This record gives sequence, C-alpha cells and structure tokens, in this order.
Amino acid sequence: MSEATQTTTQYPRQYFVDMVTRYFQAVDNRDVEATVDCFNEDAVLIVQTDHKRFEGKQAIRDMFSAFYENSTYVYHEVLNWVVEPERNKCATEQIYRGTLKDGTVNDMHNCNFFDFENGKFKRVIIFMSGRNPLQ
Repeated sequence: MSEATQTTTQYPRQYFVDMVTRYFQAVDNRDVEATVDCFNEDAVLIVQTDHKRFEGKQAIRDMFSAFYENSTYVYHEVLNWVVEPERNKCATEQIYRGTLKDGTVNDMHNCNFFDFENGKFKRVIIFMSGRNPLQ
C-alpha cells in the first residue's frame, strides 16, 4: 500500500463525493483559500498530460492563484464517479469549460484522480484533453 493511500480513519463513500464536490465548487468560484483548504500541507498536484508537478500546499496555492487571476470563467460538471473508501481514493470524469483573460476558450473532457490522507487530498492527478490552463 502506498503512502498516499494509508490512513487510520475510514471515511464513508459520501465523504469523498462531498470533498471533491467542494473542491470543484471552490475552483469554479475561483476561491483560492477554499481550493487549497482541500489539500494537505505536503500534497502533490500533477497535470499528467502536461508533465507539470506542484509540490506542497504553497506551490498549489501559487498555481491556482495565477490560474484564477488569468481566468474570467471556470466551470466543471462531473459526469462519473469512482469512489473506493477502503483505499481512500476517488476518481472523476468531468467536463471543464473556461475562459482565460486572453480570450482563450477551453472546452475539455478531463479525468482527475484523488488520493486522500486524513480527510484531505494527498495527491491529485489530472488528465486533460486539451491545452493546460494550469500553468
């Protein structure tokens, strides 16, 4: 079992759904503090399709701050869920629609993989179908 999946507390399935829903709502509202509150201090966020890695809560905060500063519209619609409470994992398939201040419009079909530790994100891996707006 990897470190990302170890924890002493077992959460019910709905906890994972609620936490990820809270995260996407925070992202859609471009609320930096609510977004990073979903992450552990030593969390890692990886945009696998763009080979980008953000290590630690501060690096994740900086990345989302820049993304929100450069965005005028952000929207996620989760289409499918896979939740494994016994492994502290959740995966989503979602539509992402967004507009950047430079006029770039993104309409993507993405998948996110969430590993939890102590109730928050330990690792998030994102697969995007288009150009990465998370720089």
